[in-house]
Amino acid sequence: MTISHSLLPERLSKALQSLKALQLQHIYFAPVRHHSPACSYALKHLIEEVQPTHILIEAPSSFATIIDQLLHCDTKPPIAVLCQTEISSFQPTTLLDITEDDTDDLTPESITYSAFYPFCHYSPEWLAMQMAKKQQAIIQFIDLPWSLQTDLSIDLEQDRSLLSETYLKHSQYIQCLMQKLHCRDHDEVWEHLFELKDYEEIADWQTFFADTFIWCAMSRLDYSQESLAAEGSAQREQYMLSAIGEIKKSNPKAKIVVVTGGFHTLALVEGLWKNRLILPKKADMTQFNRQQKNGDKDQTWLIRYSFDRLDALNGYASGMPSPAYYQTTWQSMLDYDKSANEEQTGRENRQRQTLTLLSEIADKLRQQSNYNNLTGFVPLKSAIEQAILLADLRGHNGPGRYDLLDAIQSCFIKESIDNARSEFWLTIRDCLSGNLLGEVPIGIAQPPLVNDVYLTLKKYRFKLDDTNQKLTHIDIYRKPDHRQRSRFLHLMTFLKVGFASRVDGPDYIHGQRLNVMFEDWRYAWTPMVEARLIELSQQGTKLEHIAISKMQMDAKQFIENNMESASFLAVEQLTQAALMGLDDYFNHILDNLADFILSEGELDSLIHCGHRMVYLWQGQTFLQLKATSTLLTLLNKIVQQGFFLLNKLKQPEIEHQQQNLQILLSFRDLLNYLPDQLDIKQLKQDFYQNLHRLQSELNEVSLIRGAIDSISYLDSYFSQQQLEENININFSLTAQNEQTINYFIGIMSCAPELVIHSSILLDSLDKLLIDWSAEQFIKILPDLRLAFSQLNPNQNASLAEKIAKKYHITDADLHLQQYQFSETQLQKALSLELSISEHIKQQQLTDWFKH
Repeated sequence: MTISHSLLPERLSKALQSLKALQLQHIYFAPVRHHSPACSYALKHLIEEVQPTHILIEAPSSFATIIDQLLHCDTKPPIAVLCQTEISSFQPTTLLDITEDDTDDLTPESITYSAFYPFCHYSPEWLAMQMAKKQQAIIQFIDLPWSLQTDLSIDLEQDRSLLSETYLKHSQYIQCLMQKLHCRDHDEVWEHLFELKDYEEIADWQTFFADTFIWCAMSRLDYSQESLAAEGSAQREQYMLSAIGEIKKSNPKAKIVVVTGGFHTLALVEGLWKNRLILPKKADMTQFNRQQKNGDKDQTWLIRYSFDRLDALNGYASGMPSPAYYQTTWQSMLDYDKSANEEQTGRENRQRQTLTLLSEIADKLRQQSNYNNLTGFVPLKSAIEQAILLADLRGHNGPGRYDLLDAIQSCFIKESIDNARSEFWLTIRDCLSGNLLGEVPIGIAQPPLVNDVYLTLKKYRFKLDDTNQKLTHIDIYRKPDHRQRSRFLHLMTFLKVGFASRVDGPDYIHGQRLNVMFEDWRYAWTPMVEARLIELSQQGTKLEHIAISKMQMDAKQFIENNMESASFLAVEQLTQAALMGLDDYFNHILDNLADFILSEGELDSLIHCGHRMVYLWQGQTFLQLKATSTLLTLLNKIVQQGFFLLNKLKQPEIEHQQQNLQILLSFRDLLNYLPDQLDIKQLKQDFYQNLHRLQSELNEVSLIRGAIDSISYLDSYFSQQQLEENININFSLTAQNEQTINYFIGIMSCAPELVIHSSILLDSLDKLLIDWSAEQFIKILPDLRLAFSQLNPNQNASLAEKIAKKYHITDADLHLQQYQFSETQLQKALSLELSISEHIKQQQLTDWFKH
């Protein structure tokens, strides 16, 4: 299938003529789609026919420093070049807003921007390099250095791709083609027009690349020159023009093949040919040389990459989806070339590939108990036939990826398509995506941190040969080597390396599941892990040192902004250091923690610290803590400082009272969880003595007063007689209604059972309700509802029985359901409903009530 050239815009017709004219000057353009087997196959025949002296590739010129690594015999795709550059930005030194004149208050901060340039076996750029090596052609990367691209780009997302195809994806031209060809997306349009051509048609590189040129150039016409300049494409293309022109100017007889994303080819062709070959001017070369030197700011690393990262369906925005599928497609093309003398066609090759893939997918599905009845011989045979028939119907030269997927959907799904389980399609996607992990030469220049972490993980027997997630079960108490594994995983998690995530186990930060004896972690060694380690390597060569530096920086910033809550961060870092096995830093924090505790001015923060110290104490065996006596001393200091800060409970605002109520209960819980080695009985006695000493200052803080009375009674520091006397005082007629109800809520929040077991409390409330007017009752009703919401259903039932007995109410009287209605009542109800409906329509609230 060839794209018609008869109806092209005049600009593109001229560009096609320029493309041919440049070939007479031995400049051959290969406008490709990234990771396209068809483009690679056409490029292979182009290079074999032309025998170029130079092969130029659209990639940052700074990649020249690792060309030997890329061409090394031990480098096996999928691999990627990770490119990083540091850019200085300005950050405010305070949290206050900054005006334009406040430039003196800004301090520079370095930000690292990273980008990937992936290669797989069937990437045109990879094929170009391999064939250049074979034919001893000069390889040159001709795109702007990454550091300059970051200056130009309006979208600096971290971990972005250098092979972006966003413009093609959103082109209006391709959207129209999708509708005309009845395709679902731009990938299906591309496959229909290019990937499924006959092999001989693809090998006709002149026609094939003319068609890809038109495809990309038509898409480019949707965008203005201003938008291209704003995004940085125009500047990159000018740099590439200078690079091509410089080679031709210095070596007029050079045979040049230029491999670029097809979106840029139109600008390059027009820039090089306007009735004749245009070579760069002196000013252009001066700017080119200056920009080229900027590549020194780039750091480039060759890293392993993986098919799952390469897959467009996983968020990769450049190139073809389903890498494992197109890997088999590419291998079929190479096999076809090798067996050219045998009687076989490209159509038969694709049919054989479809049979193999469908058989593998069926095997995968059979391994899952939910689908083993869907993929027997008959459905498999039907799917193979369906894929072949769909390809014939659509005019394809053998089944493609979409024919394969449609056949699976038609023959393997026995229920409604809408009900097909996501796990089913995830299995299909995984089969077509694959998880192949590339290889890089041993001993290539990599930051020491990457090698150190990799070897450490190998020592701990983690499986790092592919990117599949795996589960490891760690016996943290009985096996010392397992404890070391746990510490290293906690260390990498703290630094957000992305290698592992904890599924189960004790959580000493939040005090959850502390009785669990094992940890379960999911882990996978992915390119993103290597990229993160490379980024961290700028801070040091050991994860332990980097973690300590990060904790010190966090502490410095926290203390500068939150001096009154420094103890909270200190205890959190103490726990993190223990989990990561940073013994020296743990002891350093421990030595300074007493000062933080004594300077702590927030009771809430202090009590949180106490609870976390208790979690540490409970985990002392797993964490291998040696300074247990120091921990006991610090816990005692926390409690004593908490006694000093109890005056915070005097805040009269109702919002503060509600917050302080939770703090008071948390303080009580802390005392109950303290280690037995402390004098808990004395500490509790001191706690209640301090609370009772405050009673005279809590006249306006009735919620807290009620809470103190109830917990004092529960913990036997108050007799029932003392409690009832306080209840009578607070429910006296002289007490304000709001204060009385808050006192009642305080009791109910701590000991809701008292309203059932203490007749004095229920009687006092009953008398109060009798004395209230209807207006007073309605005003207080929300607070009463809040108070009684503390009761569970059984307690509610007991309370109802108690009230019913007091007022001689039978069970029948308690039933509120009404089963009989008179005709008059029914008519009245219908009239009321009609009136309400009309009012809702008048207020235009009909749609609101629907939602």
